[in-house]
Parts: sequence; structure tokens; C-alpha cells
Amino acid sequence: MTADVLVVGAGPAGTTAAAHLAASGWKVLLADRAVFPRPKPCGDYCNPGATRLLASLGLIPQLAAVETGFIEGMTVVAQDGSRFQETFPAGCGALIRRERLDAILLRRAEQCGVEIVEGFRVDTVTVNDSVEVRNEPSGRALRARLLIAADGMRSIAAQRLGLLSRLPDGRFSVGAYFAGIPGSPAGELYLGGGLYGGVARFGDGTANVCLALPRALFRGRTPDETFEQGVRALPSLREAMRPWTRESPFRVTGPLGFSRHPVVGDRAMLAGDAAGQVEPLTGQGISFALRSGLLAAESAARALTSGDLSARALRPYAQRRAAVLGPKIRMMKLVSALALRSRVTPALVRRLAVHPELARGLLGATGDVLGPGAVLSPGYLIRLLLGLDAHQA
Repeated sequence: MTADVLVVGAGPAGTTAAAHLAASGWKVLLADRAVFPRPKPCGDYCNPGATRLLASLGLIPQLAAVETGFIEGMTVVAQDGSRFQETFPAGCGALIRRERLDAILLRRAEQCGVEIVEGFRVDTVTVNDSVEVRNEPSGRALRARLLIAADGMRSIAAQRLGLLSRLPDGRFSVGAYFAGIPGSPAGELYLGGGLYGGVARFGDGTANVCLALPRALFRGRTPDETFEQGVRALPSLREAMRPWTRESPFRVTGPLGFSRHPVVGDRAMLAGDAAGQVEPLTGQGISFALRSGLLAAESAARALTSGDLSARALRPYAQRRAAVLGPKIRMMKLVSALALRSRVTPALVRRLAVHPELARGLLGATGDVLGPGAVLSPGYLIRLLLGLDAHQA
């Protein structure tokens, strides 16, 4: 099978890139090793920036049709039980099971003219006058002028291209779905010392609980035992979960954290987590994936039109990606550093609770509806940190 573009990986980044290119008139193949629908470890949270992007793609009716929970704000709980609950300064977030979101995006790609190849595992990647991706057991090959690798943090395509660096030595996540949860849709973040947990309450009596824990907690333990250890380290979450009943197996993935490596090669581009991971604490993963897919598609279209698909010609994609996402990543690193320090975070959370304008600024920046300067500016940081004593800071 031959196309202008072969996209490997049918997650949010890959489907978005493929749909954009196909809608622009390019012949696009989209391959994934999975057969959909498939379960996927995820926090099931789309921040307001992601929801805004999904709205621009015309997908809000499809989200609403699968019982997506729309939320107007978040609750953040510190290590000592201190908390703030605040609304986003603009837009709304969306809580949707990842397999449903992926199905919606995959269906849109197909409607845009993308040819989808499910159950195709990448074993080899060869770059000459074109790109050939081959599955060795079957001997099946896919060919294109340009490859976009969007097949996740362990991207096989990126490994074969020699672009993927060592994964971060970060936390691993473990999560499951629970039943018996009353109330309307809500998003909650529980902070611990070097670990954290997110709860997506869908509003239908179920919730996704996903913990990000140090690798050491997984050693010698089953996922069930590791999850229990993590919940014990988050007393407020443990208390909230007492009457809940688990309704799915635990899902584990990782390592999580920030990683960075080259994102272009001859006839090749990386997108989504394959292009570099981010710490999921701030809830920006889906937003980053969608934005990364769009940036890759826009740059790919220009390169295909020019006919020059060399690494040098694709370099503007790397530059554009760094310009758009780089400041956000710097903000995410700052927030992540401050959020998991048991001697500092509770005081910051209490300050955010009594200064709603500061809380809205934080939720706006991490929600991708305000620029990262909303929290990186000296003025914001001074107001946030004002009142903390030297021992806390």
C-alpha cells in the first residue's frame, strides 16, 4: 500500500494529523498495532484547551453522545487535606473514557478520507526514495513519501529511525475504573510527597482513578498492592474512595516524565508522545497531543508541496513545535516541582484558596486557555509566594 503520508499510531496526535492532511487532499494511511476499540491507560481528562480544539474539529456533539462529563473547574487537594476549588477562566474541560475519545477521532479521520490499517505492528522502517514500514511475520509493507510517527512514548518507529532517546526515569501510573460514585461530573487532583492521583468523576456513577507513583512502589508488588500503597499515601483520596467498588482491571504504564529528543529525520517526523513526553500532573496530555498532531500536519503539507522531505527541510516543524510548546513545558516543570513538596504545597494551596484570581490563573495556564506567562510572570509568582516563610520556600 502506498500513500503520500503514512501515520503510525492512531491516538489523538496521529488521528488529528492524518485527518488534517487527508482533508487537505493528500493520500494518507494510518496504521496502528491495536484493533479498535482498545483500552488505553489514561486520566480520561481533556482540559479546556483540548476541548476547544475538539470543538474546532466539530466534535462536541459526538462527545456529548457518549456521556462525556463537561466540567467548569477543578478541585486540588494538598498533602494535609487543604484544598481549593475554582472555575476555569474560560471554556470547560471534558471527562471521557479514552477508548471513546480515540474511537471518535478515528471515525473522523476515516470520514476525512484516511485509509486505516488496524492490527499492524511496525517491525522495520526503511528510508530511501520513500519510507517503507514492514511487519515481519506477515511480510506486509506500507509505503509513503513521508512518515509521521505518533506511536507513543515507546515509539517503535522512532526507535527504528534512531530518533528516540532514553525514556525518563520517572513515575509509573496505575489506575482503574470504579463504581458507586454519586454526584455530577467533577475533576480532582490529589497531591502527595513525590506522587499524585487524579480522579475523573464522569457523572454516571463511575470514575477513573489514576495514580502516578515512584517506580520503587511497584517493585515486588502486584498492581492491586501498588495501588493500595499509593492510596494510603493520599489520605483524602483514600477517605473519598471508601464506598467505591472497582469495576475494571488495573492498568499500568510508564515511565512518566519529561523527555526530549530530535523530532525530524529524512522523510520522517515525530508527533505526540513519540516527539517527547510531558509529566501528566497538569492534565495537558491530550491538549499537547492534539496540538502536536496539527503542527505536524501543517508542516508536512508544506514539505510535501515543496517536494523536499529532507531532515533539513522538515526542521521548521521542530522550530515551530519548540516555539509553541516550549514555554508551556517550562511552566509545567515549575508547577510539577512545586506541587509535590509536602513542606511547601499545602501553604500554596491554602493561598490559592483565598485568592481565587491566582487559582483561576493557574487553572487557565494549565488548562491551555491562558498563556504560560499567566503563571511564569514575576508578578504572579511574587503574589503566589508572598507570605511563605523561608523555611517553607
